[in-house]
Amino acid sequence: MIKSSLLEAVKLRFNPPVLEEMKRVFLSEPSSDFDLSSRCVQRLKGQHKKVAIVFMLLRQKERDVSVIFTKRADNLSTHPGQISFPGGSLEPNDKSMLKAGLREVEEEIGLKESQIETIGMLRPHETVSKYLIHPFIGIMENTAEFKINTDEVAEIFEVPLVFLLNRKNMKEHRISTGKQYRGYFAIPYGSYYIWGATASIIRSFTERYHR
Repeated sequence: MIKSSLLEAVKLRFNPPVLEEMKRVFLSEPSSDFDLSSRCVQRLKGQHKKVAIVFMLLRQKERDVSVIFTKRADNLSTHPGQISFPGGSLEPNDKSMLKAGLREVEEEIGLKESQIETIGMLRPHETVSKYLIHPFIGIMENTAEFKINTDEVAEIFEVPLVFLLNRKNMKEHRISTGKQYRGYFAIPYGSYYIWGATASIIRSFTERYHR
């Protein structure tokens, strides 16, 4: 299989998550669900109490590169039915953020650590549900097969990376209540609506790529 020049370009823009790089990224200013909101709503920033880790997984398909997304199960207590990256909460027995993310990926979609090359990280993102999400970037083996945990994941689908890198495909939206408003990013793709924290993480990735 011919290696994708796009995949090689992505790898050049990230640093492997060694200890010093992880410290630098973890301490960087998070993006936030509140960033696009009115000033009074922005005062809610910085109140996150829980930590989560997600993986933005890339897969080479012929000459193209796709990004893996999950649709969360409808029975979940947080963000049911929404589009997300594979991942979940940091647990007390996790040895590191990276190990926690890899554990969650295996639990949700069946990919093992040996099937993922971790190439970098993005700055944290704060959610309105009081999570601080740490996103990792990984390349999965193109021949690896998914095994869905139906208790957590309703569906897996893929989106071409070139579609996500096109800034024109991301729109900013606003919900107003009186004089207050909340803003968010969204990326419609076919029947899927990628928005909120997941869209913000994609935006961080896109900014890093085009820098």
